[in-house]
Amino acid sequence: MAKINTALLSVYLLIAFLVNSAHANSYSTLGHDDATPNGSNFTFVCDPERYSNMGLDMKTFPFCDKSLSYDARASDLVKQMTLSEKVLQLGNTNHGVRRLGLPKYEWWSEALHGVSNVGPGTFFDDLVPGATSFPTVITSAASFNESLWKTIGQAVSTEARAMYNLGRAGLTYWSPNINVVRDPRWGRAIETPGEDPYVVGKYAANYVRGLQDVEGTENSKDLNSRPLKVSSCCKHFAAYDVDNWKGVERYGFDARVTEQDMVETFLRPFEMCVKEGDVSSIMCSYNRVDGIPACADPKLLNQTIRGEWDLHGYIVSDCDSIEVLVDGHHWLGDTKEDAVAHTLRAGESFIKLLVL
Repeated sequence: MAKINTALLSVYLLIAFLVNSAHANSYSTLGHDDATPNGSNFTFVCDPERYSNMGLDMKTFPFCDKSLSYDARASDLVKQMTLSEKVLQLGNTNHGVRRLGLPKYEWWSEALHGVSNVGPGTFFDDLVPGATSFPTVITSAASFNESLWKTIGQAVSTEARAMYNLGRAGLTYWSPNINVVRDPRWGRAIETPGEDPYVVGKYAANYVRGLQDVEGTENSKDLNSRPLKVSSCCKHFAAYDVDNWKGVERYGFDARVTEQDMVETFLRPFEMCVKEGDVSSIMCSYNRVDGIPACADPKLLNQTIRGEWDLHGYIVSDCDSIEVLVDGHHWLGDTKEDAVAHTLRAGESFIKLLVL
């Protein structure tokens, strides 16, 4: 239970960042099934009228008190939840807790080179028929123009906030893809900045800054109190560059990497994403790295990302990658319940699922 508290705390600290970011005072309560055609029923979570309509008194919930620190608010919210309620928040589709006024929320949205409808957290309709699609990442990266990468991120996040204000999107975007490409035959190479770890890292830091930074707070000394325009996520960690090639697929692939190559090639872009971009999320990958699944490796997650790099945010798994530990890697003979527990102990915060 203590580990679930720790995992959820990092998630709700992110919510607290977003709660106090520009243009809004809480995260979206709407989804595809709830939004009105004109977006008029969009509301904020910590709204006294909203709580009153639910038969609740907002003043009795300290997590809605903006005079308190982010940590205090997030801690209060987690402490008030039962164990079963906490478990229900560990997937990408958060089911909410009505007795606390906590609405459902979909964390999974994508913004690789523009707000996308790939994830269930974002949708287009007559009110918002589409968003700007910038050139593919491999094309933009070829410009070697850092300010351009940041400007694209700023434009994407501005459109994302507009969609959020109309109940058409959340605020958490699992982009960019910063895997170093070693083989041009990899089908997802087009999503990445390319083969050079330094260029990939610089792209990551600038695009993330463009997505996340609120003007005037870019140089905040306290990363636990900075606001975010939206939340970004660098993926897929780590040594991931194969989906399915001649019978070798990502669900069972074991990347055998020397320590030097790991540090200088595969980890370097993610290190830059965290240290220079101050990214608020990292997504771990399906594959194993030297025998251990990336999403279950405490050395990669707790020791490297959280410890050495000092991530101020959360770690999320790729789609169903916790199930893949059992069905794909057959790792340690764990049950699916054991796999969830192991990944939480290793440093993961919550789990991205294709189906809940």
